[in-house]
Amino acid sequence: MRDLKLTYLDKVQNETNKFLSERIKHDFMRPDRELSLDLTIAEAELLATANEAIRAQAESGALKQVHERFSSAQSKASQGYFAVREQLAKVLQVVEAKENELYDRLINEFGLSGVTKHGQSSLFDVLGFSSGDQSFNNISQVEAAIANGHEAADQLRSIHGHLHAYQGVKQHLFAVEAELKGAYAKHVANGEEDELAAGEALAFAEARDRYQKNFSRGEVADFASNEYKELVASVN
Repeated sequence: MRDLKLTYLDKVQNETNKFLSERIKHDFMRPDRELSLDLTIAEAELLATANEAIRAQAESGALKQVHERFSSAQSKASQGYFAVREQLAKVLQVVEAKENELYDRLINEFGLSGVTKHGQSSLFDVLGFSSGDQSFNNISQVEAAIANGHEAADQLRSIHGHLHAYQGVKQHLFAVEAELKGAYAKHVANGEEDELAAGEALAFAEARDRYQKNFSRGEVADFASNEYKELVASVN
């Protein structure tokens, strides 16, 4: 009985493979893949109902060339994406290093004990970026010290101007990153990576909006404008 069952299954598989080779012939979705019983039912239905134009392109090899060009373009887009993101990460590192220098001064020279430096673990640390929460807290500490008549108020105003300019650079950087990540999720990423990329794009968009809200409270100070423009230009 067992041998008969195996023989029956062999016949079914042979007939199915015969149908694939005669009726479908080509894998229009993935020309580099051999047609086999590994196809899902949905894939088989899609291949079986392909129109004559698609079949003709598959027969001539033109469809395979289209897939190859698409694969090459996708690979180049992915490489370009990671190169741009690496540049964005470097710019952010530069900005936050500049912020940390000012935070050191706020703590050691001006006694603002509530100031904290970048480097604490966060969502953006996991992604290769920091959350920037220190930026909001620390600039508020400076504003409070000035409002309360700190004896070094003039120096604090200068530091505040630079910190505000850095917030503007970060707003621009996160805006570019959100757009870039969104495009990557839409056009390049696949499967689980697509969902992850979309989530990261949303996180960067939220960071962009937080920075925009804080940055829009005032204009960039004249003494910080050149540095601000140079840093923004390096993001592009």
